[in-house]
Formats: sequence, C-alpha cells, structure tokens
Amino acid sequence: MSPDERTQLSAWMARLADGDRAAFDPLFSQLWPLLRGFSARLLGDPAAGEDVAQQALVRLFARASEFDADRDALSWALGITSWEVRSWRRRQQRCREASTDAPPERADERADPERAAIVRDLDRALLDALDQLGVHDREALFTSLREVRELSVKPATLRKRRQRALDRLRTAWRMIHGTE
Repeated sequence: MSPDERTQLSAWMARLADGDRAAFDPLFSQLWPLLRGFSARLLGDPAAGEDVAQQALVRLFARASEFDADRDALSWALGITSWEVRSWRRRQQRCREASTDAPPERADERADPERAAIVRDLDRALLDALDQLGVHDREALFTSLREVRELSVKPATLRKRRQRALDRLRTAWRMIHGTE
C-alpha cells in the first residue's frame, strides 16, 4: 500500500468517524482485501481468514466513532483484526478441549470383529504407554475440566498440565510403538 493510499484510508476513516456515511463504501473496498489477506496469512486458512476479516470489519465499523483521526487507520484496522485472530484461535482451542472430553467412539464387535480387534489392540497399547507415565500425568489426563473445582486447580493450570502429560504420553507411545 502506497503512502498516498494509506493517507486516503485514514481520511476516509476520519470521515466515517465523523458520521459521513459516504466514506463507508470506499473504506470497505480498500480494507476488505487487506484484512482478508492479513488474517488468512496469520491463520494459514483462507476460509477462516475471510470469517475473521468479516468479524473484524463488523467490529471496526461498530467502533468507527472511537477512531482518533491523529492515528493511522490501517494500523488501527490491523490491530482490531489481529485481536479477532487471537479470539478465533482461543475459540478453536476451547472447541478442541471440549471435544476431547467426549468419550471415544467404541466399535460394535458384532458388526465388525476386525475393527473391534484393532480397537482392543490399541487400547492395550495405550494402557502400556500410560503405565510409563507418572501418577500426576495420569491424573491430569483423566481429570475433566468439570472436576477442576474439586481439585482446587485453576483451569489454565490444568490445561498446561494436560498438555505436558500428553507430550510425555506421545513420547512414551513413540518409544514403544515407533513414530505414528
């Protein structure tokens, strides 16, 4: 983006902040590709980048009256977008944590005996790897977030303990059964 385009972007943002609705279309047409590309690069996923850029633009236009004309509009917009990227990543992490609390799907032994045998072998292999972990690691892996209050441990502490325990479990698995 050239310095002239950047200055023009700041001028449109200042006009929008003052209530000039005619500045909305040129501001949107210049910001949209920039924010979409920025968020897609940060996330590594063009579809997620579009979603985050849309959310960032909604937030930006909702807060347009707060824009300080002495500031650079592009920096302000990229700051809002980076905040939305962090929020999106936190939501994704929470979804992954919630999905790991669900019990694993079990194979119906009558429907597919071969699949059931594979599941039993994997269960035994997992128990062998778990036997190599310490008591605290096993406790961290098996404690659900709902039980945190009973343990008097903060959720963030439990997540970190769980992450470390999973790293040690992966290492033990690889030592017993090779990579992957």
